[in-house]
Amino acid sequence: MRLPLRWKILLITVITPLSLGLAALVTVHRNVQKHVDSSSIHENLEHSVRVLEGMLAARGQALAGGAEVIARDPRFFSLLTLGVGQRDSRFTATVRGMARDFNKITRTEIFEVMNAGGKRLASAGTVESAPAARDSLVRLALHGKSAVSVMVQDGSQYQVSVTPVRSDGRIVGVLLLGSEIGERLARELRGQMRSEVTFVAAGKITTTTLETPADRAALLRRLAAIAKAGGVKSARLEKVEVEGAGLTYVTMVHPLPGSSPAGQQLYVMQRAKDAETDFLHLMQRDLLILGLVGVIAALITGLMLSGNITRPIQQLVRGAQEMQLGNYSHPVRVRSRDEIGFLAERFNEMRHREQVYVNSLEEAARLKSEFITVASHELRTPISVIHGYRDLLESGSLGPVAPPQQQALDAIKGCLEKLTSIAEQATLVAQMQGERLRIDVHSQPVKPVIERAIGSAHAASAGRKVRIETRVVEPTEPFPFDDNLFAQALTNLISNGIRFTPDGGTVAIDARERGGQLEIHVTDEGPGIPDDRMAHIFEHGYSNHDLLHHHSSGELEFNSRGLGFGLGITRGIIEAHGGTVSVSNRIEGGSRFQVRIPRVRAGEQPQAA
Repeated sequence: MRLPLRWKILLITVITPLSLGLAALVTVHRNVQKHVDSSSIHENLEHSVRVLEGMLAARGQALAGGAEVIARDPRFFSLLTLGVGQRDSRFTATVRGMARDFNKITRTEIFEVMNAGGKRLASAGTVESAPAARDSLVRLALHGKSAVSVMVQDGSQYQVSVTPVRSDGRIVGVLLLGSEIGERLARELRGQMRSEVTFVAAGKITTTTLETPADRAALLRRLAAIAKAGGVKSARLEKVEVEGAGLTYVTMVHPLPGSSPAGQQLYVMQRAKDAETDFLHLMQRDLLILGLVGVIAALITGLMLSGNITRPIQQLVRGAQEMQLGNYSHPVRVRSRDEIGFLAERFNEMRHREQVYVNSLEEAARLKSEFITVASHELRTPISVIHGYRDLLESGSLGPVAPPQQQALDAIKGCLEKLTSIAEQATLVAQMQGERLRIDVHSQPVKPVIERAIGSAHAASAGRKVRIETRVVEPTEPFPFDDNLFAQALTNLISNGIRFTPDGGTVAIDARERGGQLEIHVTDEGPGIPDDRMAHIFEHGYSNHDLLHHHSSGELEFNSRGLGFGLGITRGIIEAHGGTVSVSNRIEGGSRFQVRIPRVRAGEQPQAA
């Protein structure tokens, strides 16, 4: 698509201030955004994460240390060394009492003692663990390993420590201590760090400081999306943004230290960033307003500048367009005294000289057309006289006709036919050049017209042994055209095909209606058309097929006979029907002429060629 000069100037004028404005906007936005991203909101959130993990690590160490001290106390492990036969209800009561005494020191929600078989002997805490929750940890301790982990019990999370109880180098039991990771810890962190704290297990919130259900639902949706994308990697923090109920939270998600990855036990630290980003939004708005003002000012300046430059140029362009249409008097008003004004003056002078020259050419063309018309008309009178005398001689009215004289009469007849054809063609050419050709359009079948054209072409090519193949698909409805002129146009095309197809060859004619147009292809097996003549083959008085003919040996030579009107007349007739004619060379040899004429309403008069 061609871009007008005015828009090019406008683009060049606006591009510099627009680029500077955009660069300033991007630079300020990046710097302010960087300031916000590195401000206290992120630093405090990361600090809160470190504090939480530090608190959990300290609690885990306290649990593990307390359990280790209790497990080494002789009063504790000595009871677990008693044999099975020595264990009765008084033994169990003694272990339970001892557990309550020790739990007064540890003050944990879970305080459970298991024997060497993993069976619970006593529970002194406020919460009793379920076998399914503790069995894996107990088995680990029975193999001699201490561990700090996270356990889910009744929808709550507990940080637990399992410690093997040894006596004389053998494991005689297991001590399980646990403290809840719950609301008390969350509220404490929120009060200290001003961050929202949420603990999650298996996709469900166990404890949170978020107050509105909408904020909680938004967090769960975000966590579900993270889980679907592959889950939270334990090696790094997940820092995302969560759109809550009117607030946007900067959110960090991380697995709980010591938890099993399969359980998806997470902690979430959040902090609303809306108050922190108000400054950024204010700067963005002011920069956007400033940029718009700059762009509008640049547009106004560019429009004024481009208008002053392009207005006289548009006058020249309009004058050139009118001159192309034949209007040489269209005013070109350019009052400037600069280079464009000088160009306008020279343009007007050139246009005047062009008008004089074109008028002379039109007058010459008119005189030529009139001459051809008069010549062809005047030629018919002597042709008629010669034809009459020839008929008298041939009939014997003027005396006996000897055989040599009959041969001369036959030669005269052939020449008269050629002269008549030349006169008719010259008349058609004159009519087409003078735009006086009129056609009589009426609906009729296509096949009879094609057969008539084939018959005329055969008669004009007597002695040639060329086969003609026809494939005609008759339109469903009669097609409107001038049958006489259309048959003459097809005759010219078929005659050309016969003339340049070697004896024994084939000229193929295909006709069918496609897309509301009648398409006719005439394909020959001749030598094809040279590229340098392809563009001029349909010009009046110049035809490749009229300039060349075959020797009996198959060689080509220039044909100086004939006026070469055939293809020019064909194009004029087809264009008078509102159609087109084109030609192309085939890869396998020969040429193909394609005729297309549109379907018009019966009685409608197409434009004259």
